[in-house]
Amino acid sequence: MYGIEHKLIAIILSIFTLLQAYIIRLTVGTYIIPAAIFSLAWFLYTIFPLVILFNAPINCFSILYIYLCVTAFSLSALPFNWKYAFRKNKIRKSIYDPNLNSIFIRSCLYIAIVLSIIFSTLTMVINDWDLESIFFNLLETSGRFAASRGNLGMEYGIIGILSIFFTYITPVLGGFVSYSQKTNFRKSIYFLVSLAPAIYTMIIQSSKVIFVIAISFYLASILLMKIYNNKLDLFNISYVPRFMVPVLLLIPPVLISFISREHNSDLSDLSTTVSFLIYSFASYALGQIYAFSDFFSFYIGMPAFSAYKYDFYSLGSYTFASVFDSFGFGKTFPPGLYEETVYFRDVFETNIFTIFRGLIYDFGGIGSIIFIFLFGLVLHAFYYRLLRRQKSWLSCIVFIATIVFIMYTYLMSVFMARYMFLNGLALYIILLVNSNISENSRT
Repeated sequence: MYGIEHKLIAIILSIFTLLQAYIIRLTVGTYIIPAAIFSLAWFLYTIFPLVILFNAPINCFSILYIYLCVTAFSLSALPFNWKYAFRKNKIRKSIYDPNLNSIFIRSCLYIAIVLSIIFSTLTMVINDWDLESIFFNLLETSGRFAASRGNLGMEYGIIGILSIFFTYITPVLGGFVSYSQKTNFRKSIYFLVSLAPAIYTMIIQSSKVIFVIAISFYLASILLMKIYNNKLDLFNISYVPRFMVPVLLLIPPVLISFISREHNSDLSDLSTTVSFLIYSFASYALGQIYAFSDFFSFYIGMPAFSAYKYDFYSLGSYTFASVFDSFGFGKTFPPGLYEETVYFRDVFETNIFTIFRGLIYDFGGIGSIIFIFLFGLVLHAFYYRLLRRQKSWLSCIVFIATIVFIMYTYLMSVFMARYMFLNGLALYIILLVNSNISENSRT
């Protein structure tokens, strides 16, 4: 349908996104700014699928649209004097210690870990799984749990909400504590400890999304600590050996989560298992931009594999579903958000269309670009305030939410879930209380 020329143009546009991040880095002096992080994220979210699944067809106009959205977000950083802000950050933060490795923060971390595991297990129990099945028939149980969740056959209630809440609070607090450790070994230990509840939930409930979001929260807290310590390098090659062992330890639980999706406990056929894992990886990690490409082709009247639901100008119902639900007039979405799936020759199948399908539904093609620019203005204003103040805890929370939002855009809008606001409020209270305790102890 779309030939090699479309693929090559798409790859060039992806590289332009990387160049945009580099230009921001040269202008500002660091990659740790929402505009640059958004550009880097979408370079990675496009270049790997485009190159690895080179034979899969793509409409280059869909990548051009993504590039325009990323550019709009980057342009929203222009009204701010970043060199002045980073100079202020260096002066103000150098004389202020937020003490995010305090006894209070560590106590909150350990409590969150325990409660997350308890409530995650209770979520299984209230949906009629017994402890014996959970721990001794893991692959089948987690796979069936995922299938029931996909068919809306799950009961969550307050137990499920608390499970997610503590699972996402943990990596933020763990990131604070991990960054403050003196040795690489202790940093690695706290890295694994921070993700332990998400790993546990991913294994018993076959929920990879929870694991992805937990990593996003952890990285966001690490970046916040870098800002407070005036270490504004986003990545250094020295980080690779430091986290090589803990990252390798994360691979087995991720593989277990993939395998459990098929309720498959027979791993004797190695070739079949490997083929299934490759197919699952392509579907979960690489297929999203191809799905969006097909939807975008339909939207602009070009050839598409599927006909899509006409639900345009929903005015935020997809992007901010949790806000609409809170006021009692949100949309009812099918399992997985969209009914349509995009399939390509036993290579991948996905019903995830990135955040951009929801944005187009909400605001239209041009309207989405305008919205992203305005939304970026708000996020950059909070980031500007974070740099210029010693302890603007609200700005800290918005920065953490910004990083999670950016990392989640390749799936959908993270603000579809209420936990973002609940976690934000809880983290604000924790930071405020910790600040007061630290100041009182100094006095």
